[in-house]
Amino acid sequence: MSAFNTVIASTQVDVETRLEDFGVTRQQIMAIGHTARAYADDASPSMPLNAAGMLSYIHGVGELRQQLVGSDYIPDRAFGVESVMRRNRSVRIAFQNVDKSCADMPPLPRTEKGSGAASLSSPSLFEHAGVEAGPLTGVHDGVRTYYVMVGLDGSVELSCPVIEKGKYVDWIERIYIYSPDGDWKAEPETNTSPIEDFDINVSFKDF
Repeated sequence: MSAFNTVIASTQVDVETRLEDFGVTRQQIMAIGHTARAYADDASPSMPLNAAGMLSYIHGVGELRQQLVGSDYIPDRAFGVESVMRRNRSVRIAFQNVDKSCADMPPLPRTEKGSGAASLSSPSLFEHAGVEAGPLTGVHDGVRTYYVMVGLDGSVELSCPVIEKGKYVDWIERIYIYSPDGDWKAEPETNTSPIEDFDINVSFKDF
């Protein structure tokens, strides 16, 4: 049983306020998710079976760095985990494909997490349980690691899991960024009047 309650930010105001602590915007995190899903959808049946996940991961990490690396964030590869880290070492952000984000059930990673990810995430339970951990060896460098988690349906959250034996075993915090089923979808176009200034130019070829 968890020794603490997972902090969940789910309203738009709470999410945007919390993201200010990271120095990022909701639009930036959404862009990472949308890019990852767009490339996953480009995978064709002739590609390897895991192509969608590979493309999503490669371009998700690429967009993560495209969006965040600059004055506040730098690329990071601690323990072999591709990520970005804030220059003041207050937080690290990586990328993860999951089954679904922003749902009542926590996301499940689509691939088992490696020992590097576990090393970056596992000791956080001590901090929230109020337990003095004592000397720790082979564990993270003190920088809390969050993941941009992108679901198969395009849902996106920024969350901090506790990882043990390749699995998410607990959650420090979950920040809901976007859900196609939620309240933050783009407003639909309500103008149903005829489209104006829509001319089709027709040219004839001489034979």
